[in-house]
Amino acid sequence: MNALVSVIMPAKNTAEFIRFSIDSVLNQTYQHFELIIIDDGSDDDTRNIINRYDDKRIKVIDGESKGISAAFNLGLNNANGEYLCRCDSDDIFPSDRLEIQVACLNKKTECIAVCGSFTSIDLKGRHIIQYHKETPSRTINDEFSCANVITHFGTFLCRTSVLKEINGCRLFFITAEDIDLQLRLSEKGSIYFMSQNFYHYRLHKLSITHTQSVSHKKFFEELAKECHLQRLAGQKDIVESGEAIHLSYDDKKFENSSNHIYNLLTGESWYWHDKRNKRMAIKSALRLFSIAPMRLQTWKNLVLIVLKPYS
Repeated sequence: MNALVSVIMPAKNTAEFIRFSIDSVLNQTYQHFELIIIDDGSDDDTRNIINRYDDKRIKVIDGESKGISAAFNLGLNNANGEYLCRCDSDDIFPSDRLEIQVACLNKKTECIAVCGSFTSIDLKGRHIIQYHKETPSRTINDEFSCANVITHFGTFLCRTSVLKEINGCRLFFITAEDIDLQLRLSEKGSIYFMSQNFYHYRLHKLSITHTQSVSHKKFFEELAKECHLQRLAGQKDIVESGEAIHLSYDDKKFENSSNHIYNLLTGESWYWHDKRNKRMAIKSALRLFSIAPMRLQTWKNLVLIVLKPYS
């Protein structure tokens, strides 16, 4: 019998994108799933869009407006599936994602989770860059043992029992909760990385990546890694111990979404140039004109991509 997959979708004020997220789950080639949407206090049209769907596999739960970690945990507590994954309400699943990952976990009974590569997309859903596309398929616990997190939690399909055993996300982590969760999962068993692309992560001005300051994100990411290394050393981590933690970050410097995408596309153009794929290199370079057509660097990058010989 096919394993039931629980897909958790925390949602708050994503009316512009949520139908694409829901459709990407409903259109999976693997159809034995439940979609648990946690509406975490939306005050736009998000709930109305959700209510237009007439599908018995969709379960809608009211959140308590306590953030993505609490919303995820609420979904986890209501999950009935043997396997579980998360799809944020502005992101997208590739259509064969569940089919491939379920088959992998069914086969690799020693693994507690499978994950993979992911792609960033822009406001209109256009591809920007695929991360770790050349990373070979393998278990990645060695990376985790060094507190090295190489992919997005959105790519994970986990055994639900293990997520429940570790009580899901820790509410202390108001950001980097996914990094903390990955590291804690890795302490429970083998995690297998597949080279396929399993997640489309949307970059836009209201995404979490761009609504939290750079130092704010870095502080919690580094704390999650420090806690992991403390646990590996046989200690209680600083969050578990209840010690006072000095929150040393400022909220002044934010990463602009347009500049972020601009820099990613610039890197992507040179990636394809190094791969001797002139067509893809030029295509990426030309997309910079949709972001900053008058910027000198935009023109300079295109000219260099066209004229520079391969090394």
